[in-house]
Amino acid sequence: MRRAVIFDVENSSRVEHIARMLEHLELGTLDRQTRLMAVGNWGVIGYDTARLLARHGAELVHTAPAFGVKDWSDLRIAVTAGIWLAGARPGDVLDIITDDQAFDAVGDVAAGRGVDFHRLSYRALVGARQIAPRGPASDGGARRRRTGRRRVRTAPRSRGGSANAPQAAPPDEILAVLNEMLAGARGQPVTIDALSSALKARGFSRPPGSPRLVTRLRQMKDIEVSPSGTIRPAEKR
Repeated sequence: MRRAVIFDVENSSRVEHIARMLEHLELGTLDRQTRLMAVGNWGVIGYDTARLLARHGAELVHTAPAFGVKDWSDLRIAVTAGIWLAGARPGDVLDIITDDQAFDAVGDVAAGRGVDFHRLSYRALVGARQIAPRGPASDGGARRRRTGRRRVRTAPRSRGGSANAPQAAPPDEILAVLNEMLAGARGQPVTIDALSSALKARGFSRPPGSPRLVTRLRQMKDIEVSPSGTIRPAEKR
């Protein structure tokens, strides 16, 4: 039996979540029958995530965004899965680790070839109580010392839905946080990873199936997003 595991690292890049998923998958020592691939724009993903996956033998596949192409990483994951399925046999296993329900379409193709397909995610497994949640490692109070008495805004709760449901940051909130970070960067660009972390600290996260942060940023005026994943004010013409 052959097995392939593909991590959508832009969809879920927290080290503690990926570590818990690796434990759940029980891959053991990788051999020729098992492939572990992590796909995403590694220019905007933390080094700790890359080191963790590399230690487990993962192939780190870089997908720098292309101008005018939405969800470039999603396309690369779909192509990677398609190439693997082309050589798969009945009884083989394909796992895609993501919250994005769009990849359920890969399951339809896998079923046609007799391949056992699973779309898994840390959030879904915790919600189903199949794995125990894992919080971020303690920083020894360093974060509290850095922030001091500064008040952090949190995402408003939706009256019609669950308080724990992920809620995307509205455009004005994204711009407000970005402008604050750019002001403190003293002319240096801000990375998408840093902006994403700042938004998560305020209680926002990407709902499953919604556009990626890089896609939303490219649709905004007055800012530019480079292929390497850095953000700066757009040049006035």
